[in-house]
Amino acid sequence: MIDPHTSDPTPGALITGGARGIGLAIAARLGRRGDIVFLADVDIEAATRAARGLEAQGMAVQPLELDVTNVDAVRQVVLEADAKAPLATAVNNAGVGWVMPLLDVTPERFDALMDVNLRGVFFLLQAAAQVMAPRRRGAIVNLASTSAFTASTTPMVPYDTSKGAVRMLTVAAARELAGSGVRVNAVAPGTVDTDLTRSLSSDPEMLEGLARSHIPLGRLGSPEEIAAAVDFLSSDDASYITGHVLVVDGGWLT
Repeated sequence: MIDPHTSDPTPGALITGGARGIGLAIAARLGRRGDIVFLADVDIEAATRAARGLEAQGMAVQPLELDVTNVDAVRQVVLEADAKAPLATAVNNAGVGWVMPLLDVTPERFDALMDVNLRGVFFLLQAAAQVMAPRRRGAIVNLASTSAFTASTTPMVPYDTSKGAVRMLTVAAARELAGSGVRVNAVAPGTVDTDLTRSLSSDPEMLEGLARSHIPLGRLGSPEEIAAAVDFLSSDDASYITGHVLVVDGGWLT
């Protein structure tokens, strides 16, 4: 698509797990800044509903079905989106998490989580970089977590491990891709008020108590606050930033 007010194509932004929660907030933020947004989600019906809602607000949005554990599908979706609007931003937001004691984790559960949280992130990053590098520009933002720095307060060892790996993937990929003009950064959210967060706790009051006792700002974060950090790292305002993990946690790690 070509913006009639400029000779440059309108930039595209691909967000995985974009149908709800933090992903949807990121999509809305990037849509408002004028990007053509591609909502890639394994739940195409939810992605379509989300896209229609953003379109009603005047944004250019297209839903795309994507299971990030399918590498061929990841590559196909990146190429499809890039053909419609040159990808300037790719956001690795899709992720899963569950509470389970380490001694109870099966190989099947471990592999399923790593397939989404690490393998999916790696191959989306790779596919996005392959289309960005020839243009010598582009921004990739991975969603890590404060769990990349410190263990969760509940038993989530595989999740914490996956997010620690995303942190190092971000740093290593940023160093290697810097010469191509592709920047790679990450946002590490603390505890954010989403359906996923609340599903991991059987006691809503415990979450509020946790916020008051462990988060210096005294509250849970909002998806919009995480989206603002992604917006910054993927913008020209962050043109001299790569390999950085921006913690957005209300002071949790201080």
